[in-house]
Amino acid sequence: MSDLAVRRDGGDIIEAVITKGDLSKLTPIEKTAYYNEVCRSVGLNPFTRPFEYISLSGKLTLYARREATDQLRKLNGISLEVISREVVGDILTVHVRARDKTGRTDEDYGAVSISGLRGEALANATLKGITKAKRRVTLSISGLGFLDESEIEGTPQSERAAPIDTRAQLDQFAGAEPPEPAPASRDIVAADTGEVFDAEDIHAAAREAALRGTELLRAHLRNLSPEAREMLRDAVGTGEEPGELRRAARLADADAIRERLRVAAAATESPDGVPPSERPPPRPAAAKKPSGETAAAAESGEFD
Repeated sequence: MSDLAVRRDGGDIIEAVITKGDLSKLTPIEKTAYYNEVCRSVGLNPFTRPFEYISLSGKLTLYARREATDQLRKLNGISLEVISREVVGDILTVHVRARDKTGRTDEDYGAVSISGLRGEALANATLKGITKAKRRVTLSISGLGFLDESEIEGTPQSERAAPIDTRAQLDQFAGAEPPEPAPASRDIVAADTGEVFDAEDIHAAAREAALRGTELLRAHLRNLSPEAREMLRDAVGTGEEPGELRRAARLADADAIRERLRVAAAATESPDGVPPSERPPPRPAAAKKPSGETAAAAESGEFD
């Protein structure tokens, strides 16, 4: 029996989602049908991937990407106005009002931490707060209760991507070849400071620390931002399945242990407890002073 023969219509899919309460319980075909039904209901193009999947509290759900809010503003004629920006303690709160083409209005807020930020980092955090408020109010006035991608930044990147089966079904539905994997970003932005780091520099510094042993690698990782540690997660691995960094640190530990054993063995073999390699070089012997008779003979020319 073909997939088309067992495919359910949009109403059945919505009913299944409501009944099961978790998109992961749907089959790959049902996930694709649900995704397309959500896009169709609000007029979004599913092939721009306006939504992505995320695991929250153990359940698979959708969140809205920038592509979703940009399309919704165009479709619904939504205009935005920043009403105010207020700093209370370490929190910047941005108030934004939205108006659609029917004249209906809505308001929402975006809040970000600016603790210890100055200069460009503070400017980036301010823009982030404005963006968050704009996207939240866009979803609200459009009648969508989805999370915006700016609200899930604390969620590990591995949980944000759509399941492979769903991506494959969308590509098949579009009649398109599966896309090439996107290259990993070279940059990472710390959420608390807004500072931008180069991914290669992060990996290089971690490798250098790993070559000096496990304890120094641990100390290095503690000093990194959560985003940088997340980037290195696969390279570090686990105790059961170590990554390249953990393996390098273990080798460095083993080398250090072997060197200590070698030094200890050499010290044990030496009678004075000092390894030969660490002893000071012997002093040159002093010239022997001639005796009285020899000196007298030398003065009389007897040896000439």
